[in-house]
Amino acid sequence: MIEDGAMEVCGLRQQLLDCKGHALVIGGPGSGKTTIALKKAVVRINDGLEPGQSVLFLSFSRAAVARVGEATRREVPKAQRGMLSMQTFHSFFWTLLSAHAYLLGAPKSLRILLPQDEQAKYGTIKAKDRTEANPEWQAWLQERERLFREDGLIAFDLFPSNAAQLLERSSHIRRLITQRHPLIIVDEAQDTNEHAWRCIELVAPAAQVICLADLEQQIFDHLPGIGPERIVAIKKSLNPLEIDLGAQNHRSGGTEIATFCWGSLYSGLLGGICGWFWGYGAGAEVEFRYL
Repeated sequence: MIEDGAMEVCGLRQQLLDCKGHALVIGGPGSGKTTIALKKAVVRINDGLEPGQSVLFLSFSRAAVARVGEATRREVPKAQRGMLSMQTFHSFFWTLLSAHAYLLGAPKSLRILLPQDEQAKYGTIKAKDRTEANPEWQAWLQERERLFREDGLIAFDLFPSNAAQLLERSSHIRRLITQRHPLIIVDEAQDTNEHAWRCIELVAPAAQVICLADLEQQIFDHLPGIGPERIVAIKKSLNPLEIDLGAQNHRSGGTEIATFCWGSLYSGLLGGICGWFWGYGAGAEVEFRYL
């Protein structure tokens, strides 16, 4: 979410800027989560990054990444924007898998099994019938695994679990990620499933992790493994500094709809201009990666 760039940095927010360890920032829409997270990124950049390093900002959708990119133009000085890498989770996972999935037994050349192609393969199994009790659905799940291991075709649903397997098995890959991204900001952390969260958990010992969460806004809680327990897991795993912004609202009144529409339009423009996997937005100053 985008917050008003004119927000004053109070003592509560200053705690995050000064924090050297992990942190969990909780707040509702407009409370200032994104703004203070971007200010934290600027602090880390000013502290010094090695050549090739950047702050990684992970979110779930292209629209969310695009909206954060727009906020970046207000909050981050132009000279420092190139040291921010904004990616969707799926883009982050694809980067790992396309380079290293052969370590899981897949072919070195990996391709994405697009949703429409996946549906064409498994036919007309209705959503209510996609259960463990349905042998037809279970047969498709096994075939999907075979397509990945033997044919190098991977469905989007398999990205998080296989990325987590890679990181579990390879300390070298974990080290590559944390050497490149010493600070990782996780947007909408309450919506991470067990595999996505496991990926963050595995790199946390060697990187600083800032989680942003809205307890009242779980967009994907209808999916397996996503629910209120994620915040409990974050606290248990990271032992983070906890900052509760509550229901504070620093947005200009009446701008929420316009902001959302601009974010969606901006995302669409990026998709049209930059293609499937990655692109540069905000005047070619900030790296965007999305799927």
